[in-house]
This record gives sequence, structure tokens and C-alpha cells, in this order.
Amino acid sequence: MDNSQILDIKSISEEYNVKINSLCVDYYMEKKLFNETEVNIKKNLDILSRLIEKCSRIGISIIEIPLVDSSSLKTKTDEDSLVHNLNSILSYAYNNGINIVLETDLSPDHFKNLLSQFDYPNVFANYDTGNSTALGYNVTSELTILSDKIKNIHIKDRLFKGKSVPLGTGDTNFDSFFSNLKKTNFKGDLIIQGAREEHISPMKTCVKYYNFVKQYLDKYFLITSNGHHK
Repeated sequence: MDNSQILDIKSISEEYNVKINSLCVDYYMEKKLFNETEVNIKKNLDILSRLIEKCSRIGISIIEIPLVDSSSLKTKTDEDSLVHNLNSILSYAYNNGINIVLETDLSPDHFKNLLSQFDYPNVFANYDTGNSTALGYNVTSELTILSDKIKNIHIKDRLFKGKSVPLGTGDTNFDSFFSNLKKTNFKGDLIIQGAREEHISPMKTCVKYYNFVKQYLDKYFLITSNGHHK
């Protein structure tokens, strides 16, 4: 939120040629945009307005709002309240070039219906491979139904009805996910959200997870010398 630190962020991003495409606002896991007092809703929307302005200055085009676990949408009232409150700020986000991306635990049909209720076209879906696994959803069905609304993807591994675990040690079927993803013509970001590995440094974990994801990209998306997909 600090203007001088925004300049630092921009400077470091440019120096190392690392673009920041999205901001995941875990603040909204606790300070929700629904099922709160009118005073708290206003405060939380004011913070979102400030984030939109700051992200626009940095060049971040996606603000992701998690609606899972403690911030899960439990009732129709929760959904109606979220839609109403977000609709009040969507034009400001739209005019600043910001997309609002929602991460939910709703079924794909339910999720797509929720997305259709917003007044502006800058509301999209995040897809999380691990959360989908834990909830027991069918990846083929999800990607088929939501393909035109998915803006970015979290690469995570979880146990069915369980917790996040290191990539490749849970129940997520990455072959099924990446083979289905290829059919959707997805062009967004893959964001690694791998569980922390014990007894391995963060740097080694990052390299390990990068290589883990890259093997599937090479398998399903590799471009051959003649310009065709493998």
C-alpha cells in the first residue's frame, strides 16, 4: 500500500525481468466481502479499491479473491451478498484494467452460474488442481464447463478429502489435468502452490517443483522443430 515501496516493486521487477501478473489477497479469507456487518463490508471494499489502484500502478492485472475454507460461500445469501458488493466496485476495476478472479469450492456448474451474475465482464475463475482433488470433482467436467472463464491456475497436490502435500505425493492426477488443459487452449498463468517440503531448502523445493511441472508441459505442450505441438 506504500507508494515508495510500489516504486521499489516496479524497480526490482524490471531489474530482474520478473513480471508480477496477479495478487492473491488472503486478507479476504478472514475479512470477507459477504456475511459481515455493513461497516466491515465498507472497510473491506475500501481496501479492495486501494488494491485496485496500487495494482494498476504496478502493472498487476489480476486480483484474486479466495472463497474457500474460512471464506467459503455456504448459502445463497452469501452468494447474493458477494455479487452485490463486488458489483459496486467492478466498474472501477474495469476502468483500471483489473480482472477480479475468484477461487471457490463450488461445483463447476454452480461456479459458472455465479460468474454470470456480475455486471461487468472482468470477473473470472481461478482453478486449483489440489482443491479440485480434495473435493472429488471431475477435472474433465470442470475444465470443459469453466474453460472460457479460467484466468489462472494453481498447481497444487492434495489428498482426497485431505490436506495439501508435496507435488506428486497426493491424489491429484496431473496427467489427466494437463491432457485436459491442452484441449481448452488455456493461455493464462500456472502458479505453483506446492506444499513446503520438510528438510529441503526453499530454493531446492522451488527447483524441484518447477521441474515437476515442466515435465508435464514438455509432455503435453512441447512445440517440435516443425512448429507443431508434440
